[in-house]
Formats: sequence, structure tokens, C-alpha cells
Amino acid sequence: MSKINYQALREAAEAIKIVATPQKLLAFRMKVTPQVVLALLDELEAAEKRNAELQSENAYIRNRYKELDLLIGKNILVMQAAIIEWQATGDAKSGLAWIYNTLFGPGELPDESEKDAQAYFNRKYAPIDEKLMALHKWFWEQSEAERAAGIRIKGE
Repeated sequence: MSKINYQALREAAEAIKIVATPQKLLAFRMKVTPQVVLALLDELEAAEKRNAELQSENAYIRNRYKELDLLIGKNILVMQAAIIEWQATGDAKSGLAWIYNTLFGPGELPDESEKDAQAYFNRKYAPIDEKLMALHKWFWEQSEAERAAGIRIKGE
């Protein structure tokens, strides 16, 4: 089947919407064949299926985002509690227990062979920082493209 000429269909429909002459009705009928209607229905069904998939994916991503936000909040809270514990008791080990327990539970403690905290941090943070910078660049580019297109961004 040949490609659907949407513009021709639209023009024929608009023409009979204004004045439905026999010639315009015939021209419309010639363009709206059973094959065209079936093709349009197939396209609509595919679009609706894709829309449902995207909505499901969007819900999943939104919930992952919420989960990460909560995890980050929890980790900040743990670090704050560790500082409070240390300041209240003067015992840094007691404060560190908050952080240790948070890492130990899900198995996120560093390998026991690690001895240089700064070297460990630098090594582990470099790829994270690189990915964060790439994300920041992407968000900035998106923002600039939206601004150039005249799209208002939430909060502006």
C-alpha cells in the first residue's frame, strides 16, 4: 500500500466541511478508501500502544527518581545524625557507627584493603563527576533549546 497522504485527506475533509458539494464529496470518498481507513486504524492502534508503553515507562522512571531522592535524603539524614551523635557525646566512633551501619546493611562498605581515604575518594569520584558533568551539560543544552524555541520552563 502506498503512503497515506494526510494533507490531501485533511484538505478534502476541510473542503466538505465548508460546503459539501457532490464533487467535493466524491473527491473525499475517492481519498477515503477502506485501505486508507484500515491503515489509519492500524496507525492509531500502534500509537495508542506506544503511548501506553511510554506512560508505563514514565511512571517507572518517576518512581525510580522518587526512590533515589529518598535514598539521598536518608543518607544525608544519617550523616547529620552522625555529626549530632559526635557533637553530643564527643565520641567520633559513636557518630561513625551511624554511617557504618548505613553502608553495612546493603553491603556498600569499602574493601578492607583500602588504606588511603583520599586516594580512594578521588579514584571512585572521578567517573561519577564525569557523568554528573555530562548530565549537567545535557540539562543545560535542553534548557537552552527550550528557551530558544520559546518554551516556558516550570518555575520561570
